[in-house]
Amino acid sequence: MVAERLTRPRDRWTVIAVLLIALWALVATASTPSLAVSMYGLIPIVMSAYWFELRGALVTAALATGMFVVDKLLAPSAELAGVTLWLATLNRALVFFGVGVLVTLLLRRERSLTLRVRAQEEELAELESLRAALTPADAVDRPHLRIATSFTPAEGLVAGDFFLVVDGPAGSTTVVVGDVVGHGLEAARCAAFVRAALATFARFTADPVQLLQLADTALAEHSAGETRFVTVVCLNIAPPPSRRVSWAAAGHEVPWYLDSAEPLDGGRVGAPLGLGMGPLTTEAGATELRSGEGLLVFTDGLVEGRSARRDPGRPLELFGEERARRLVREASGAPPAAVLETLVAGLTSFAGGLPADDVCLVALRAEGSAV
Repeated sequence: MVAERLTRPRDRWTVIAVLLIALWALVATASTPSLAVSMYGLIPIVMSAYWFELRGALVTAALATGMFVVDKLLAPSAELAGVTLWLATLNRALVFFGVGVLVTLLLRRERSLTLRVRAQEEELAELESLRAALTPADAVDRPHLRIATSFTPAEGLVAGDFFLVVDGPAGSTTVVVGDVVGHGLEAARCAAFVRAALATFARFTADPVQLLQLADTALAEHSAGETRFVTVVCLNIAPPPSRRVSWAAAGHEVPWYLDSAEPLDGGRVGAPLGLGMGPLTTEAGATELRSGEGLLVFTDGLVEGRSARRDPGRPLELFGEERARRLVREASGAPPAAVLETLVAGLTSFAGGLPADDVCLVALRAEGSAV
């Protein structure tokens, strides 16, 4: 399109001037001084609005109106004289200036919507990239563990759920599940930062309490005064023969045994990360996995699962711990992936589709199971 290829203001004003001169010649030579002939002046006015917005449209409208008046004063006619001339001038001015203002407003709205759509597309692309990093499709199996992961997105806004399975010191494995309070891009960015910090620190410490404290300090420095709460549970699993599990939670659900759905003993859940109330205080719990035993780690989207489309007047009903525990017990002894499939199927059936909140699950079983 010619209008888009002309980029220099000088060239654009040259085009406007040529169009106005052509309009002058058309008005001067027309056999009738009708309004229809003058309306050709809308062409340069619309182009001025496109190129120079309101100021250009108003200047061009004023020039087009002035040209009509000057032409009729230089070459008076019986049809347009006196009051009739000024009424005709007013009529054209209203049309010229009105169209200039209207086109400018429409163009501004169109450009604003274009920028908004572009920003949303960029945000969506970033969210998809962050989601792939926060909940990768495949978790790397450890030599002494069978591990399965699952992520069920919520219907609507993206939240900040994430999981991490990474090497720990001395051949151990660190498993982390977390949830940033809130939704959208900022929550996902915060989750990505916390996950990256935990992945870095986990290689140097097998103490889950220390790992949470390091992540809390990093989050406080990164947030720079912005409050962002993050609930996290960390587990470190020693390699055989001990398979000792140390775990600690910051505002997060306590992990369950994979077959009995009972919470792990010991420990004390501390406050979420990001509160900024001094050093994080929490206590670790410990247990040992015998061959074939397993653990389930999850975000609150499991027990607080609900439909994203609740009918007005219908009481709020959550998926609940009892329903989740029953499904876990029914799948007792099954491979970790099968347990997660059972839970996700039960939750989505209960919610009638995607739930109202993200659900992140990690299940693991010590090698040596008969299944």
